[in-house]
Amino acid sequence: MSATLILLVTFTLAGAAVDVRSRRIPNVLTATLAFAAFAVHAGDGAGALFLTAAVMIVSFALGALAFSVGWLGGGDVKLIAAACGVAGYPGCIWLVLFILISGAVLGIVQAAGQRRLLAFIRNATALAMTGAAPQTPTLLPYGVAIAGGSTAYALATLLAVIRVP
Repeated sequence: MSATLILLVTFTLAGAAVDVRSRRIPNVLTATLAFAAFAVHAGDGAGALFLTAAVMIVSFALGALAFSVGWLGGGDVKLIAAACGVAGYPGCIWLVLFILISGAVLGIVQAAGQRRLLAFIRNATALAMTGAAPQTPTLLPYGVAIAGGSTAYALATLLAVIRVP
C-alpha cells in the first residue's frame, strides 16, 4: 500500500475517532496532515508544492463557504483541506466526491436510526432546491464521513475499481 494512502487514511481515521468522542477535530491533527502533504509532494519539485498549496487553499475556501451556512464544522473544513493536499490534484476531486457520498450515506443511516428519515429527505430536498440550511439539522460527526471517503478513495486507487488518477 502506498505510504501516501496510509498517511491519508490513518489521519482521517484518527480525526473521525476524536470527532465521535468530542465532536471536534484537533488543530494539531489537521496541521500535521497539512505539513505532511507538503512533505509527500516535496520530491516532485516546486510546481508540485505550489499545486499542493493551491489545492489546500481552494478546498479550504470552498469548505469555509460550507461552514458559513452551517453545513460543516471548522475542524471538518481543515481536515478536508489537508486531506486534499495529500491527495493532490486531480486526486482531490475524487477524494471530495467520495467524502460527499460517504457523508450522504452516513446522514441517511443516522436519520433512519433516529426515525427521522422523512425529515432528512425534506431537508436534503430543501438544500438542493434553495441552498438554505435546514430548519431541523441532522448533526453528525462529519469526521466519520471524511474517514469513510478517504478510505474509499484509497481502496479505489489501490484496486483500480475506477480510474482515479
